[in-house]
Amino acid sequence: MEESARQELIKKYQLAGKIRFLSFTILFLFLLLMKVVGGYFYLNFAVISLIFVEAVLNRPYSFLLKRVDLYRFQFYQMVTDIIAISWVLYYMGGVEAPLINLAYYVVILWAGVVSDTLAVFFAVVVSAVLFTAVVVLGHFGILPRITYFDYHMPTPQMYSILLGNISFLFAFGYFSARSSDLTKLLERKKQEDLLRHRRKFLAAGYLVAAIAHDIINHLITIRAYVKILLERQDKPQMPGEKARLSDTDGLKRIEEAEKNSAELLEKLLQFSQNPKEKFQPTDINAVIEDALGLTGPIMKMADVKVEKVFAAGLPAIMADKDQLQEVFVIFVLNAIDAIDKKGKITVSTRYCSDDGYIEVAIADTGSGIKREYLDKICDPFFTTKTPDKGLGLGLTIAGEIIARHKGKIDVKSEPGVGTTFTLRFSHDEKKDLSH
Repeated sequence: MEESARQELIKKYQLAGKIRFLSFTILFLFLLLMKVVGGYFYLNFAVISLIFVEAVLNRPYSFLLKRVDLYRFQFYQMVTDIIAISWVLYYMGGVEAPLINLAYYVVILWAGVVSDTLAVFFAVVVSAVLFTAVVVLGHFGILPRITYFDYHMPTPQMYSILLGNISFLFAFGYFSARSSDLTKLLERKKQEDLLRHRRKFLAAGYLVAAIAHDIINHLITIRAYVKILLERQDKPQMPGEKARLSDTDGLKRIEEAEKNSAELLEKLLQFSQNPKEKFQPTDINAVIEDALGLTGPIMKMADVKVEKVFAAGLPAIMADKDQLQEVFVIFVLNAIDAIDKKGKITVSTRYCSDDGYIEVAIADTGSGIKREYLDKICDPFFTTKTPDKGLGLGLTIAGEIIARHKGKIDVKSEPGVGTTFTLRFSHDEKKDLSH
């Protein structure tokens, strides 16, 4: 079991253990109240000892949780609890015992909170078997019959009550398992969203460093032309002096530098936001252009060239353009990281008329991927990079986004030569951007 999964199970086990401890404490107080109010004589040393032992065993001791196989241990603990509940049930008169059989439901609920569907099914079956054994064997005298009422329940009534209780056990187990599955699904989705946001935040931070460099260059340009224009205003042009920069040309270059800075910041802002998912006809070439514009400063700093081979008049695809932009940014950043020194990234698009798919190929001249790693590259937290360069989440997130777009991903790599990722998307035949 992975350490992260084990730690998560320990947390659940500790919470559920506290619930179980509280449940057995309430059971003890309930029996004590019955003794005080009703005068029942069966609350003797044996019953008190059993409940005390169960309460002690159900404490989630840290030293124990760290030394045992939790998945197996929970089955042993469930069996112990169910046997104890069945013994108390038998001692209090079997089917005549008031409310004691509700303790079975606590064990089933605990299995759903801590473990999985198999554990819930196991708890239901063991509870049903032991409950049936206590009721039937006690009713027919195979076990010494214990009763506190001057009344012997007819066999049909006993079977009716037994069947009703067993039915409720299985029904409760079914809903407990379904609720457990739903809870785990929501928790997994929450974790995936947190990881996706963290990866996007890290990528945005990575982009900020490069974009800030470009923006500083633009500001330097603006300052230089402003200085030239101010000097020109202070010093009139002398006869025979070389033609100076005109006001119009200077202002145009200032405007261009300001525009480039604003575009870079706007692209970064759009990338950093987390808008609601919105599928609409999308020009995939335009999305790739935006992604390349966003990563352009990083490619410039890394001395990486980009070659674009875009097919003209591609049909639209139904997509969320922000999510697709994130996918292309991830692949481009990975390609940049794979290139040690100077290199080239080639991004090409084409329409496959045979199957109606649009293909996007992102190829780099980097170090390549070892054959044994190819099947693992989309696994969460798998990475061959150093910790300061990635968490191993980028391709996982990209794969999930592509899957939501009903797309496919393929990779071919040769160590020392480079890697090519091919993404395939089905286009929307009702919308065509070429018209």
